[in-house]
Amino acid sequence: MPTAQIVKWGNSLAVRIPKPVAEEAGVREGDPIVIEAAAGEISVRRKQRIPTLKELVAQITPENRYDETPIGAERGKESVEW
Repeated sequence: MPTAQIVKWGNSLAVRIPKPVAEEAGVREGDPIVIEAAAGEISVRRKQRIPTLKELVAQITPENRYDETPIGAERGKESVEW
């Protein structure tokens, strides 16, 4: 089990994550994390990332796409000419 040491970094404390541990956890520089402390323990976990709109749209396929939903006649400013 790799170990690390707490060091002073400005007014804060820091811990270096050994490369093998970072690789196993799948984290890279700049990844957001959550740090929690309770009862003399500190836990560090990757923050769940919210996908971008571009990433979500890239997942759309003909198989997971809904058909157009008929909603009736146009009644206001929703009419758009293409």
